[in-house]
Amino acid sequence: MTVLVFGSLNLDLVAYADNLPTLGQTVTGEKLLRFPGGKGLNQAIAASRSGSKVLMVGCLGQDSEGDFLNQVLLDEKIDSRFISRQIVQTGIAVIEVSKDGENRILIIPGANALVKFKQEHLEIATKPKVVLSQLETPITEVEKFIINAHKAGVITILNPAPIQKLSKELISACDYLIVNETEASFLIGKQVEKLIKDEALVVAKQLCSMGAKQVIITLGEQGSLYLDSQNNIYTPAFKISAIDTTAAGDAFCGAFATAIANGSPIEYALKFATAGGAIAATRAGAVPSLPTNSEILSMLASVQ
Repeated sequence: MTVLVFGSLNLDLVAYADNLPTLGQTVTGEKLLRFPGGKGLNQAIAASRSGSKVLMVGCLGQDSEGDFLNQVLLDEKIDSRFISRQIVQTGIAVIEVSKDGENRILIIPGANALVKFKQEHLEIATKPKVVLSQLETPITEVEKFIINAHKAGVITILNPAPIQKLSKELISACDYLIVNETEASFLIGKQVEKLIKDEALVVAKQLCSMGAKQVIITLGEQGSLYLDSQNNIYTPAFKISAIDTTAAGDAFCGAFATAIANGSPIEYALKFATAGGAIAATRAGAVPSLPTNSEILSMLASVQ
């Protein structure tokens, strides 16, 4: 089972503090750590660790940060034939994390702004079963990637984060649209940070009316809601003590892509992804928090 990820690669600078500063406020932090990250890399590693053979399309700078992230790709056994190197700065993310696990993120795109879709990405000898993308690379290129993959008969997954307006053509080309509460609300023209389950169902129906085939709205500690033309499925969250939620959504997306590529039923795919996201939230950092297939299966077994 092969997953092709189109997305960003960043060096994450993560600052930890008891409380995040408000506008104009200075607070004393606990520590500053450096991690590999970027939503594209996070999701690619999440898919790889959870059991997929992964290829990635992206761009790195010709700098020490790019060398570091290239080594991460090798270490994680991710096929990097479609990772280009340009004479620009590698992408950087500055992340603030509070003691209760909430986070705030500032991204400097760097090389990620230069990522381009090419038809050859979809014409490899072993055709991918699933493609997965986010929005930390140019949306025009993401749209080309998703639409062309859809035309080629590949299962398409889009996690539109950071959120921005999506064309009807892009939405319609998505087999699975995975959004959190804020992203889902934005797409229907509202500003909402939290949704209860019944509200999420209303929003999901609106997204389906906009052309989305299958919608998943992640609801944090409430779990997630899935909706297609015939079914809606609520998947409860696992009870955990969150340390850092930075990559929980990426872990969910990567694990979900693996389950779908493996041909799993949607109910199982949602549980598998939920376990992946839950484990990631109990650990510090983005890439270091992403769980393996055995860890996900162990969590699933613990609640059966």
